[in-house]
Amino acid sequence: MQTIPIEVNGDGVHSIAAPDRITVEGPFEIAIDNQGQAAHVHLNVDDDLGRVARLGETNHFLEADARRVVHVDVRSDRPDQPVRGKLKAVVGHGSGTAYLTVVVEPAPEPEAESVTVDDALSDPPERDPEPTTLERVVAAVDAVFGDGLGPAVAVAAVAVVIALGVGAALNTPAVFLAAGLVVAAVVFALALVLR
Repeated sequence: MQTIPIEVNGDGVHSIAAPDRITVEGPFEIAIDNQGQAAHVHLNVDDDLGRVARLGETNHFLEADARRVVHVDVRSDRPDQPVRGKLKAVVGHGSGTAYLTVVVEPAPEPEAESVTVDDALSDPPERDPEPTTLERVVAAVDAVFGDGLGPAVAVAAVAVVIALGVGAALNTPAVFLAAGLVVAAVVFALALVLR
């Protein structure tokens, strides 16, 4: 933040010294240095400068050899062209006066925000392949019996189906007996597991 120096009582009682001109781009401060006895300092902006700048306080009392910093607000929605005006500083109720030309530059253009898009975002997400019929059966059995028994029950069901299919195809009592034993063994194994 820029600071405008103003010196009071440096060259004698009620003397005042300030730069002739200053250019600012936003809010600024006025640093009043009193080099002598206590003094009243009055600050004011003319109408042109007052369109974009505002002093919080205009009257300031400074003790002997004291310093006071005064903040000046500058509107952010100011015109797109420089604004020129006068800052008036008065000491000792008009005994000393200084005028300072203040040029307020336009507000800087805000930087455009850029967004970087990762190339991976342009590719559609990979989908999981559809489950096979066997995977669906295992999942369904697993949901019924729980505890990860889906694969065991599925294998048992396949064994029973194969045994019955072979028995029916060969149509002999010995094969039907063997198929019955496979079915009985599977049911017994499942009963033990599900306990």
